[in-house]
Amino acid sequence: MKLFLFLVLFMSMASVAMASVFDHPMDATSKQVLTHVLTQMNRYGSVTGDFKQTKSIKKLNRDFVSTGTFRISKTSGIVWKTQKPFPSEMTVSDAGITERNASGQVRTISTKDNPVFVQISTTIQALFSGNITELENRFDIYYEKIVYGGVISYLKIRLVPREASVRKVIANIVMELSENLDKVVITDGEGSPVVYEFTNHQSLIESDSLKAP
Repeated sequence: MKLFLFLVLFMSMASVAMASVFDHPMDATSKQVLTHVLTQMNRYGSVTGDFKQTKSIKKLNRDFVSTGTFRISKTSGIVWKTQKPFPSEMTVSDAGITERNASGQVRTISTKDNPVFVQISTTIQALFSGNITELENRFDIYYEKIVYGGVISYLKIRLVPREASVRKVIANIVMELSENLDKVVITDGEGSPVVYEFTNHQSLIESDSLKAP
């Protein structure tokens, strides 16, 4: 009985924690905090690290996992270098989207072919560039700060697309920020989430060209 009550209490607390990031629109004060955190996070021109992508398909009740490395640049875009299950490399920049397969063949990808991936890449780049204005233009922003010992441990931000046509594809994006961008959960219009987890961050001095780590 005690275990049951504990589980009920735990689930209730989890629900409240989850709901809080949905219930607090960003205001002038929280915008200042977010700006400060982004400034600290974006001290360098680019950052590299490892990523794990978990895509859950509700209709199939299955998870699909891929892993690899990434590089995010303020000026040049993002390179995703998938290592497993199949090697590939994708670059998302102002010039467009290109993909290189294991044999070295390069093709240009239309934004219509992978709108979720494009959205997450451009949003991450805007966040990494500290471009809050662009985020505000494209999303309604909700905000939650997690404080331990009187110090902000991390921020949780929820982005809801302003355009109804975009919301049919992407319902919302939730990001966790500390000194780095640690986690992104993007939920599509059918309620299926894609989770990106970022680890082993290394900040770099910006170079003239963008190469995969």
